[in-house]
Amino acid sequence: MAASVRRDEFRAMGCSVEVELVGDEDALLVTGLAIARRSIAELERWWSRFLPDSDISRLNAAQGAMVSVQPATIDLLQAMVDGFAATDGCFDPTLLAPLVALGYDASWSDSGMRTSVPAGSSWRGDIRGVAVDRDALVAQLPSGTVLDAGGIGKGLAADRVVAELLAAGVGGAMVSIGGDLRVAGTGPNSGAWLIGVADASDHTTEVAYLAIADAGVATSGTRRRAWRDGNDNEVHHLLDPATGRPTEHEVVQATVVAGTAAWAEVYTKVLMVRGAAALKSLDDAGLGARVVFGDGTVRGNDVWQKLESDKPCIRN
Repeated sequence: MAASVRRDEFRAMGCSVEVELVGDEDALLVTGLAIARRSIAELERWWSRFLPDSDISRLNAAQGAMVSVQPATIDLLQAMVDGFAATDGCFDPTLLAPLVALGYDASWSDSGMRTSVPAGSSWRGDIRGVAVDRDALVAQLPSGTVLDAGGIGKGLAADRVVAELLAAGVGGAMVSIGGDLRVAGTGPNSGAWLIGVADASDHTTEVAYLAIADAGVATSGTRRRAWRDGNDNEVHHLLDPATGRPTEHEVVQATVVAGTAAWAEVYTKVLMVRGAAALKSLDDAGLGARVVFGDGTVRGNDVWQKLESDKPCIRN
């Protein structure tokens, strides 16, 4: 008997979410879709900078005081610290103050949801100074440091939900949250997962495809979340940690394949900050990587080329 496939699409974390589940018991898949919705909504309540009572917002507001947080938030903070260290600071989640100053203070999905940055917040904080106590479930940011869960929050959420679904008995799961995607277990295409990458300028069009198994995929780009600042200059949400300003070089989109969606997200920032010169270092690390340049040309590293497929599939 052929395995059942169940899909769901909804909005959460300010973006579109896609869930696809594979298994022999259809009733379990229906339950799995409900689990995914509930868990993603829960993580958003804990991690969103647009919700004043989220763990992240309370940590930002505490300005050096200890704050009670969820276990999942401690995992998020550790992922941030690890990502910063692994990328020599190309990935830096402490750039909330300059991001808000550029005009990204409201949620894209609900302009009534806004970020409040405390007075005295540093332009670039110190993620290495984050302190956590897993037993007491408390965390502390250095005074002046404010965080934005951003892409790593979406990637880690996808990773956590896929793990939860497999633990519940689902045979295979795909969770995509705004371009950060995780797949694991038995896929619907001869056991594999076929994943599409959207065009840099038109996110309704797929232009590249991947055939992967247990992996994470993340895409970052300068054209999806762009706006005009107070001086009528076009800006975007991907900042260079060295300047606190939007990245300014030839790469307008980067996609990375890694072991998890969170790590894939972290390494997209290496490409967005350092440009195509970083493709070789990702090859050396065994990570698939693809960049799109401003003129529309594309370059993928060796690992990426081994993962490419010519079959249309789910959009990432």
